Amino acid sequence: MPARLAQQPIHVSVPTSNSFDALAGDKDTAAQDDLDERVALALRLIDAVLDEDDRLVRMLVLEEKVDAWVQDQQGWTALHAAAYTGNVEHIKLLLRKSNAVWAMPDNLGCTAGDIAFSMNHDRAYEELLAEGIRAEMLRSVLESAASSSDAEDPSAMAVDAEPSTSDAPKLSTASDNATFLSSRLIFTADSRGQAVALDAEGNGVMMNWEEGIMRRTVEALAREGGWEGRKGRRREELVSEEERGEREGLKVLNVGFGLGIIDTHLQSYAPTTHLIIEPHPDVLSFARQNGWFDKPGVRFYEGTWKQWMGDLESGTEEYEGWDAVYFDTYSENYADLHRFFELLPDILSTSPSARFSFFHGLGATSRLLYDIYTSVSEMHLREIGLKTEWEEVDVAQGVEGRWESTGEAGEGERTKGEGEKKYWREEMVGRYRLPVCRLEM
Repeated sequence: MPARLAQQPIHVSVPTSNSFDALAGDKDTAAQDDLDERVALALRLIDAVLDEDDRLVRMLVLEEKVDAWVQDQQGWTALHAAAYTGNVEHIKLLLRKSNAVWAMPDNLGCTAGDIAFSMNHDRAYEELLAEGIRAEMLRSVLESAASSSDAEDPSAMAVDAEPSTSDAPKLSTASDNATFLSSRLIFTADSRGQAVALDAEGNGVMMNWEEGIMRRTVEALAREGGWEGRKGRRREELVSEEERGEREGLKVLNVGFGLGIIDTHLQSYAPTTHLIIEPHPDVLSFARQNGWFDKPGVRFYEGTWKQWMGDLESGTEEYEGWDAVYFDTYSENYADLHRFFELLPDILSTSPSARFSFFHGLGATSRLLYDIYTSVSEMHLREIGLKTEWEEVDVAQGVEGRWESTGEAGEGERTKGEGEKKYWREEMVGRYRLPVCRLEM
């Protein structure tokens, strides 16, 4: 500031309380008018995109800098509108030059990519898919960097270790693993008679309709691993053959017991060693009650896979070469699964027949998100030397709503499907994609 301005006398008039109210009112009115104008321009942009008025669209995006994330009454943004028309140039413009959000859902839960897919606009869908893949790969890099930084910074770890206060927001059992593990589970049946395990919020932790997925997964692992011939054989005979060197042993690892569905299918091949990693006390109690702790060759690690990984590093647990590894946890996100991927080269057998699979429910409410996470997971697996092949599974098998039923059955007061939580939007996502992964030698 020039010295002469600092030397000038300053005259201050103190306003009355009424003056403050007037000023505040003027500011509120001005702010509301500005907001109304911005919303009006955003809605105008949606209309311009639907009309494919290229000149107006470009003017609103490039000159007016319109907020492209604003939604209309049905929840559509300008990007949804561009996906509806299939105008690839408008999609590119909105993604590159505006603040459009590629993953924003409308009132029906549809992203712009879902709209493009439903309209058979292939080029528009591919553009939105590529954007989503880029964004998710970048997010994975940033999350990995943040995780490494926190691990190296003791002060950051100390902050995380502090107990939460009573003012902290309540965490969900479906998205926070610690909250889930400290909550109670209910083992019951849904309104269609399917066995389910529900968390404290009524979310399906494991549902019996997944049986088809689990059976097909084990069949694929057995086929690819060359141990189909074990199915139905007496365990004693297989052990005798293994001891005589006539047959290789079979070591299987499952992360997440649930209702024990996949472990039941794995047991039909009489594995030599069957390790199950399961941290939830209610699930462990359920497993004990159903005789799993007494099955030959079965061992439970009563903790999380991250704790198991720490025990591997400390030497408490032994590194073994597993012939088949399956991963299906609850209340963890893709970052957790990605971290488990990085462990695979150290725990899979060096045999070319060793295989890995996981429950691919990633983004299961959106065709776009499901396609994105199919691609992202395959790319991350490729980075660590695993090749992934996908099989499609028609789990519904013609049974309407079979994948939707995850809530507890009522006492006759509930109509079919009413009040139950949708888990899988089959009409949007399509068939389940079963991953079978192997190390490339």
